[in-house]
Amino acid sequence: MQESYPVIAKVPTHIFTWGKWIEESLGDQKEIVLCITGNPGLPGFYTQFLSTVYECLNKELPVWVIGQAGHDEADDSPYKKPVPPLQGNENMYNLQGQLQHKIEFIRKYVPEDVKIHLIGHSIGAYMALELLKIPDISDRVQHCYFLFPTLERMAGSKNGFIATRLVNPVWFALRWFYRMFALLPLFVRTWIIYLYYLVDGIPKYYLGTGLKYMNPDVIDKIWFLAMDEMKKVNELDVETLAKNKQRIKLYYGTVDGWVPVKYYHELKQRIPDIEAELCTRKYEHAFVLRSAAQMGYSVEQVSAFIQLAVSVRNEKLCRGTQKIGNHLLKIRSSQLTVVGEGFNVSSLWTNYVNIV
Repeated sequence: MQESYPVIAKVPTHIFTWGKWIEESLGDQKEIVLCITGNPGLPGFYTQFLSTVYECLNKELPVWVIGQAGHDEADDSPYKKPVPPLQGNENMYNLQGQLQHKIEFIRKYVPEDVKIHLIGHSIGAYMALELLKIPDISDRVQHCYFLFPTLERMAGSKNGFIATRLVNPVWFALRWFYRMFALLPLFVRTWIIYLYYLVDGIPKYYLGTGLKYMNPDVIDKIWFLAMDEMKKVNELDVETLAKNKQRIKLYYGTVDGWVPVKYYHELKQRIPDIEAELCTRKYEHAFVLRSAAQMGYSVEQVSAFIQLAVSVRNEKLCRGTQKIGNHLLKIRSSQLTVVGEGFNVSSLWTNYVNIV
């Protein structure tokens, strides 16, 4: 695993990679996996999940994760760089600015001949869907996997109601609290966060990321983006989903305060043949905190599907139709033994046949 803070869209941005680093030549590798985080957009919260995904891919494909602009500031050199403040730079940190941030990253670091498997979590799924409307980006996207996707009516969800009607009116008081918290000595802040993690069942593995999260300037940007999401994420983009349904898979939760189960059922009514499934293990919306490894194994079939797509394309180019058939039979036999909670094997097999 490698990490750094390259400047993207004028903002130092925390990037983690497994496999090739973003500035390394990919050589003959023509596929990557790119994850767009939710909000809060600190990629440190995604390391355990994506490490598991990388393992499920047999470490054959590079896996990259990009956070949200301004949500993760480096503590020390050599990574420490000035981050533009929120005031006066609102267009860099709102929803459209965050989308432009991802566009610039892809255009700068992903070669045009490399295909992308996009994983979008929460608002990251919304951004990934928007990327499919941009021709030069869409042409590079092989598949999209939307996890607990906030694609519509965010303000109308339970958590959206709490955020907009209950929390936002008293946000000025909360701002005073977390700014006072930041003045405490580091060891005191660390112990408070550690105790909170202990009570809430969050692994201490994320303690360092939690400390970064409590940076007042970071919280300001997180909340600013959240309120912009409430205003702008309203109607479901049925047209784009239907147009790209063959390369999109969606994974909904049953205990998700941001995405009610009815959103899943309504989606299936409007686009019956889209690949969308409900989690039955009651993973939370913020699954990266308490169920990262479990979720990583749950989407093992997604990883397997990526491998299938790559393998089939390589077989077509290099070995001819007969060897593809033999490979397909071997994969089919092995995939039927997979036990997971992610996308079901029958749908995986159907899409594999469609690729062939």
